[in-house]
Amino acid sequence: MEGDSVTLQTGVTETQGDDQILWKFGGRGTLIAHLNGTIDARWKNMIKLNDHTGDLTIRNIQTEHAGDYDLEINNSSMILHRKFHIAVS
Repeated sequence: MEGDSVTLQTGVTETQGDDQILWKFGGRGTLIAHLNGTIDARWKNMIKLNDHTGDLTIRNIQTEHAGDYDLEINNSSMILHRKFHIAVS
């Protein structure tokens, strides 16, 4: 529902030093957040990235935030991909 907060969980209990966590949005896979990196300026006031787990929280969600979110976790032993779909009414 518009105005709510939504948290997309990585499933990671705690990130390790070599973990690279990337969050992308939409069909073009626009990078919106990178753990230990940057948050896209257009999303800066709307999202929060948990430093310990990489979970992505979208605050005050609006209809333009509806769509597909892609998570990519890279480290020395694996690459994990997860897809999330958010519908906003």
